Formats: sequence, structure tokens, C-alpha cells
Amino acid sequence: MARRTYNQYCGLSRSLDLVGERWTLLIVRELMSGPKRYTDLADALDGIGTSLLAARIKQLDDDGLITRYTLPPPAASQVYELTSAGRELATALVPLAMWGIRHQFDEPRKAEESYRAEWTLVFLATLIDPPTDMRATIQFHIDGSAGAIRISDGQASVIPGEIGNADATITTDLRTLGRIGTRELDPADVVDRVQVAGNTEIALRLLGLVTNRR
Repeated sequence: MARRTYNQYCGLSRSLDLVGERWTLLIVRELMSGPKRYTDLADALDGIGTSLLAARIKQLDDDGLITRYTLPPPAASQVYELTSAGRELATALVPLAMWGIRHQFDEPRKAEESYRAEWTLVFLATLIDPPTDMRATIQFHIDGSAGAIRISDGQASVIPGEIGNADATITTDLRTLGRIGTRELDPADVVDRVQVAGNTEIALRLLGLVTNRR
């Protein structure tokens, strides 16, 4: 598939030459929560088409933004993950995602719009700078979808779906969580806007890391 170019000597246009095609940045978003199989990407990106997905993956691989490898037995599946350049790109997407939440969620979710909690959590996790002594797993239920954030060794990672033995569970809607991420809510008001089960202190501590970040 021929690649289009803006033919402009500019950092933004050069970046868009690489990742400005439809679906490309959403593949990057999917890999922000960890390595994925081709079938995982196809399931998450409903409507992309197999040939187009294969083309986008090849372009990202050729550009050094993702890499592929085979998991050891018994899985033995080929998976894709972000390279260091890909992770740098993912970090650059966070302000764009937050802008979208701030300006494009005035209306309720449409019936035909799909949603997965990890799509929000991968961006939220990048806003967190947890202390190295914090160890916690917080389950999120967002608009009927589940995902989790795990804090360990000063890092925040995202686990798609429902997990067991979480320290706490936070139930909320995307608009509220987006307002927490964009700091439109006062930290004192957060507790009244979410439902928390389990260890309330650690759940609110996690949200506090978002609202009180530098």
C-alpha cells in the first residue's frame, strides 16, 4: 500500500507521514496496555478489515514503532509491542486524548459506539507518578466495561478486563473519569462522584495521584 506524504519539511508533517493514516494511532493505543496478538488487535479495532490492519502493522514495524516476537511455550503466539520510539509516541498522544475527553464528550455515548475501559486507563496511567513503596491493584468499572491499574515499583500499568483479588474497585462513567484526568474536578469533590468498594483509602490515593499531579 503506497504511503502518502505531505512533502513538508516540518516535524508535525513528518510525524503525520508516519502515523497520520486512519487506524494507525489506535493500534498504538491498543499496545499501550502491553503486547497483543493480531487477533487481539482485530477484536479491539472492529471495522478495520484484516488487510488494512496487516498493512498498518507492517508500516509501524517498518518505521520502528512496534516490534514482533513469539511468546515461549505453551503460548507460542506471535505478539506485537511498542518499541522505545513507539512508547515515546504513546506518551505524546496523552494530551491529545485528554483534549478529546475535555471537548468531545458533551453528548452521551451513542448505541453504535464501542468502548473498552483500558482505552481510558492507558492514558490515565501515564498521568500517575506513584511512590516506589506503593503496591496496589485497582479495578475500574467504566460505562459497563472493566479494566485495572496496577501500581508497583513506581510504575502504573494497565490490565484489560475483569481481574480477581483487586485491592479496591472504582465504578464511574467515562465523563467523570475524564474530568478527573483533566483536573476539572476539585480533588475534594472526587469522592462524591465515584463509587468505591474494598480499600477506599488506596482507591482515593490513586485518584489523588492523578488530580494532584504536577
